[in-house]
Amino acid sequence: ASYIDEGSRTAFEHNFEEDIVASAYYLSRRYRCNRNHIERTSDYALKIFDSVKKIHGMGKHERLQLQIAAILHECGNFINLHDGARNSYYIVANTEIIGLSHKERMEVANIVKYNMHYLPAKNVIVQELGECDYIVIAKLAAILRIANILDKSHMQKIEDITVTVKDNQMIITAKTYDDLTLEAGLFESRADFFEKVYGIRPILRLRRGV
Repeated sequence: ASYIDEGSRTAFEHNFEEDIVASAYYLSRRYRCNRNHIERTSDYALKIFDSVKKIHGMGKHERLQLQIAAILHECGNFINLHDGARNSYYIVANTEIIGLSHKERMEVANIVKYNMHYLPAKNVIVQELGECDYIVIAKLAAILRIANILDKSHMQKIEDITVTVKDNQMIITAKTYDDLTLEAGLFESRADFFEKVYGIRPILRLRRGV
């Protein structure tokens, strides 16, 4: 359908991306993922993606991959909490997801994995990645790390976020009524990787609700 859409004047009224997202949510339910957490993580990730799109140069396909990765990033916890990210990688890598090619699915699997694990240099894991795009994995994993840490407690302490880019900084303003000591304490380590990938520093600012 995508091939016909791009190569002709045929117009499709059906939104195929919704089918892909629905398939991912079905898989997340199968592995008992925390629905509130993955929805909040997905929302944060997409807001960050859209805010830095002039920097990362990626398009709608990569945005969709990020959304799928956010939905499935903790499905491996169902198998073992000790190494959920690696288990999530194996689940995504070995499960067909409607609408994603093998290459796209493997990139999502690696985004999920390196959301938590250290990402080695490209030459170290080139055989492991196969045809996957290392840069896409690094860029999207960096965003997912930030989005995931904003709801580290799985308690949705943040009501909403706004993201602005200015003077080599990406400022995330979080509206909250709760104590974010846990999230703020872990934020800096995730910010280091993001800065390494994008060249801009994520800054977390809190806006207390009344």
